[in-house]
Amino acid sequence: MPEPARTLRDAYNAADPAVPLPSGDPRYVDCTDVRGNRDVVQQMFDTVTWSDSDTAQLLTGHRGCGKSTELLRLKTRLEEAGYTIIYFEADEDLDVNDIFYSDLLLAIARRIEDELREEHNIKLDAKLLKSVQRWFAEVLYTEEGWRQVERELAAEVELGVGLPVGVPLLARLLARVTGQIKTGHDIREEIRRKLDPQISLLIENVNLLIHRATIQLRRQNRRGLVLLIDNLDRITLRELDVGRTSHEALYIDHGVQLRALKCHVVYTVPISMVYSPTATQLKAVFPQCAVVPMINVVRREGGDHTEGLARLREMLARRIDLETLFTGEAVDCLCHACGGHPRDLMRLVTYACIRAPRDRWPRPIDQKVAKRAEAELVEEYSRLIPETHYPKLARVHLRHQVENDADHQLMLYNLSVLEYLNGPPPWHDVHPAVRCLPKFQEALKREREAMGLA
Repeated sequence: MPEPARTLRDAYNAADPAVPLPSGDPRYVDCTDVRGNRDVVQQMFDTVTWSDSDTAQLLTGHRGCGKSTELLRLKTRLEEAGYTIIYFEADEDLDVNDIFYSDLLLAIARRIEDELREEHNIKLDAKLLKSVQRWFAEVLYTEEGWRQVERELAAEVELGVGLPVGVPLLARLLARVTGQIKTGHDIREEIRRKLDPQISLLIENVNLLIHRATIQLRRQNRRGLVLLIDNLDRITLRELDVGRTSHEALYIDHGVQLRALKCHVVYTVPISMVYSPTATQLKAVFPQCAVVPMINVVRREGGDHTEGLARLREMLARRIDLETLFTGEAVDCLCHACGGHPRDLMRLVTYACIRAPRDRWPRPIDQKVAKRAEAELVEEYSRLIPETHYPKLARVHLRHQVENDADHQLMLYNLSVLEYLNGPPPWHDVHPAVRCLPKFQEALKREREAMGLA
């Protein structure tokens, strides 16, 4: 295990909230028992390995709750069981502010060809690649347009830019198209208009790549192909002209297309979808959905969840020499302030490191510094919350449940409401940072009076 950080700078980097832990990292802390004893990795692993047919699963949970770490653990377990895994983060290939289902299918096609060739030394049949490339060329370009694209791609090879020499033309084409979808609005809409009427053929061509890959994998005594697609839960929640949200358009309106791939797939999904007015429709399309809840720091009936708080301290202790850098009161303050949200805990640590005095040693981070870090997080959350949400947030805090409407969906999406599982059923509470806001306190007082609890 890496040496625990003993300087503020090292602690700042050790708590980087943007970096998920790779599978097998000694800093990983198993939190299954303080997340309602729900082992999501085992659940997804069993679904893949027990099923006689291809599966499409969803993985959900609040952003920053540890889904990426759990997916990487699933990747390792499936590899050990004989599967070949293609894991990628969707926001590397796509614009999370504007994702259409055909964009995702294109990204999947590119990743299958690229990952098999680069990471697994599997080169798909040249005739197949040529056939698929020809189909894309015919759908997306005129004859003259395609000749121009070929010249541009050839020039890139000569200039040594883009993909290296020897990479199939299909790979270059898919890299070009997915890049255009991510960065260019007009060309993105044009590509979508051309692909949408041909979507069944797009899926057929992606499945041709998967089928040929599966044959070659079986020859190597591999059990099959599994796609793990992370960070789709970062898709911006927005209303579309058709009266649907961006999330509903992808997972419900086009869920059948996402399920049509001839291999096992796990898609991440925003937790707000599970509590949306269309949650039953989502369940009909994707019956298997694993949930990563928050780490329990309080109990539904009130009082601290001592085991959950201890697990958060252990998370920090595996990264940082707490005795050198923190007072005990400061650690307790940060663990309570994060609400059991691992990424927010790490953010709080980085804020505390920045604000800690340089002339006090040891334990420069005391409760006063921790409170400053907490105040910074509170300020960030204050910018996320519409005025109309405060009365509903107060009711969530008092009743520990959310409703299936657009406002509560947004609360789950922006993390102002968190989901916990001390045992069925799940329950909800307002993020501690939001509970510190004066507007929330005012709304809570009014709600208590209305309920006769004042």
